[in-house]
Amino acid sequence: MRRGLHLPSGRVIAIGRYMLATLFVLVIWLDVTQPHLAPAVTYTLMAGYVAFSLAIVAFTWDDWWLDAKLAGPAHAIDIVVFTLLAALTEGYASPFLTFFMFLLLSSAIRWGWRATALTALLLSILYLIAGIIISGSVAHVAFRPFAIRTGHLVILSLILIWFGVNQWRSGALTRNEGSFADPALDQSPLETSLRTAMSILGASRGILIWREQGPGDADALIVRHGEMTAVRIKGRLFQDAVERSFLYDLPKDRALRRDESRNLYAPAARMLIRSKAAAPLELGQGIAIPVRTGAGEGELFLEDLPNLSTDHIDLGDQIALDVAAHIDRHALMMAVEESAEARSRLALARDLHDSVVQFLAGAAFRLEALKRDHASGRNLEPELNHLKQMMLQEQGELRSFIAALRSAPKIGVKDLAKDLRILSGRLAKQWNVSCDFKSDTTDMVVPTRLQLEAQHLTREAVANAVRHAGAKTVSIKLRSRPDELLLDFINDGSPYPKSTIGGEMPWTLSERVKLAGGALDVTRGMGVTRISVSLPLSGKLQ
Repeated sequence: MRRGLHLPSGRVIAIGRYMLATLFVLVIWLDVTQPHLAPAVTYTLMAGYVAFSLAIVAFTWDDWWLDAKLAGPAHAIDIVVFTLLAALTEGYASPFLTFFMFLLLSSAIRWGWRATALTALLLSILYLIAGIIISGSVAHVAFRPFAIRTGHLVILSLILIWFGVNQWRSGALTRNEGSFADPALDQSPLETSLRTAMSILGASRGILIWREQGPGDADALIVRHGEMTAVRIKGRLFQDAVERSFLYDLPKDRALRRDESRNLYAPAARMLIRSKAAAPLELGQGIAIPVRTGAGEGELFLEDLPNLSTDHIDLGDQIALDVAAHIDRHALMMAVEESAEARSRLALARDLHDSVVQFLAGAAFRLEALKRDHASGRNLEPELNHLKQMMLQEQGELRSFIAALRSAPKIGVKDLAKDLRILSGRLAKQWNVSCDFKSDTTDMVVPTRLQLEAQHLTREAVANAVRHAGAKTVSIKLRSRPDELLLDFINDGSPYPKSTIGGEMPWTLSERVKLAGGALDVTRGMGVTRISVSLPLSGKLQ
């Protein structure tokens, strides 16, 4: 049942024509009053039409080319038979409505709404003419059924034409199976696109040729019965005019494509595919699909398709869009991944600067002071032991920092305040400055990233106050709100030199706060400098 619903439209039309013709013969034979005019002619006509319908089914069953070439002549014969049967039969035996619907639907499926409109106009006129001829004159009473039915035909035609216009405008297209999933960074988007397209159409052989923008050779992926190989192709396979999907049969030099109005025409295959470039691929019969993206372009060939028909042309255009979107999404994900890695490297470099580098700068500051004390003959052993202890503590801080990078737990604000208090005491000894820490926090938890940010900001603020402002005292205060952490750094040093702070504020602090999604404000008054930092709990690193 499922396979029957997925038959090509040309095959369904041929089967439907044969079934309708057979049914009409049976109905006329059972109704003793029919045909009411020229019985011998009617039976001969119906018998010939049944034979004709059966022949169309046999000849076009597995031949998409012959199906397309015979579609127009068969449609014309259908119209002639419709007109004659409408004139020769009447009552419920008349096939006028059923046959009319069949003709309009087949033209809508094959050629689109314009062909449907022309078919409907021609059928209505022919039906009305047949009524006039059979009735003898327009005043004859027998003409009334023809006139009424002609009105029915016109109304049904308008409805079907409207349906056809809106159907193709919306691009409604149902695929048998398969879909293009989100790309994976560890898989080639070209291979996944090729295999997915083959799965959708049931192809046993597929070829995807891809090149970056610009002329030159291209890579070709070939999948046959699940096995993939790669070859190098010289030049382009498609001629310059190829922009949409088409069917091809290279051994017979045949091709079928649609124009912008969905009309079918049949150029030679060599007019669409460069034979010399395609020779290494050993192309046979299938569908060719051009694919274009912002980063490159390619040609997709799918062969050994079951029930290959003109229906695949529209489906190929949709697959081209899906393949292009899949490749573009993979490129975008790669760009995002590379950007994230770059941001991570930048953040790691900044964190190491604010921790290790600043500690080494503080250690150098202390060593310079010890050097002066050594010249005066002072005993340096206690100071050296203290510096050694500070280095061990810094080592522990670095290990904690690395451990935090490996996981993403949360920490209580009370514990954060405790860590900052210990860090303030260590910074006071490192920079030989008075560090006063206070906290006004609630009992809440914050992401570990804020713990690291607060520690690095504290290190940087104290280092800047001592090195660039000559501060002797730094006051640090931590506050918490439901949606943010607040840090205040107040130092008694001189105003920051503009060359150091870019004219407004310490640029290293500003950069870190900005990347954390926070805000920073610097004020000066009463002989002190106040730096206020706000870190949102829900902010994300940019």
